Amino acid sequence: MDILAYVNKINIFGLDIYFYAIIILCGALVALFLSAFRGHEKGYPWDMFNTIFLIALPCGIIGARIWFVIAEWEKFASNPIEMFNLREGGLAIQGGALFGALGGIIYGFYRRKGVDLFQLADFAVPTILVAQAIGRWGNFFNQEVYGLAIDPSSWWLPSFIMDNMYISLEYRVPLFFLEGIVNLAGFILIGRCLPTLIGKYYRHGDQTFAYFIFYGIVRAILEPCRDAQFNMGGQDNLRAVYMAIAYIVVGVVLIVINHLVRMYLAKHPDVFTRKK
Repeated sequence: MDILAYVNKINIFGLDIYFYAIIILCGALVALFLSAFRGHEKGYPWDMFNTIFLIALPCGIIGARIWFVIAEWEKFASNPIEMFNLREGGLAIQGGALFGALGGIIYGFYRRKGVDLFQLADFAVPTILVAQAIGRWGNFFNQEVYGLAIDPSSWWLPSFIMDNMYISLEYRVPLFFLEGIVNLAGFILIGRCLPTLIGKYYRHGDQTFAYFIFYGIVRAILEPCRDAQFNMGGQDNLRAVYMAIAYIVVGVVLIVINHLVRMYLAKHPDVFTRKK
């Protein structure tokens, strides 16, 4: 029964506000708090990320749209102006994370003097996984980006979720829930466990680049489970899988480069730190 198909927005003073937008914003604000908290643990002020957030958020939205347009270019080739029509939806998390992180790092380079930018990125980038875990509930309320039809008897989830995953008379894999749980685990693994696991070999920047590896793996595994109507770049969804693999490769390459660069920085520690 498609309960939520009719309850996915609220009306305030004649203005429709969709739960999807509210959830995305909540995820971003939680990520901001976690970034500030992680930085504060290391002695940085609570407001370190406030302005960076205001730069990174719109950069992330732009990047998410660009990534989606590239993946679905066939839909826009005949009428490119439609790429600016955000009311019809179409945002890709990978592009949002990439452009948001780049926007924040570039801003931090010019405005956060005396700060190791790689450490700054490590405070913030892993929290994107938490934002994504929260944001995926927007798919639930919109009843979109769900998985293939399966036998519900093999699943046990709260009835609130189970009842609303019956779509078109079939029970669908709750991809939003699976990815959310995995992303939360990834945040703990990268943000808390990785420095301990690597030990003396850990370098600032490793958490940032590990995010790309982790999320690339998540998407490479979950993409084939999507219902075909939500595939990016064709029914076979290969383009989305290739993009996920590209995320993994980029993350691995950047970690290798990071460690090589850090070997150099051991002798030149001020190269990436702007002086006051």
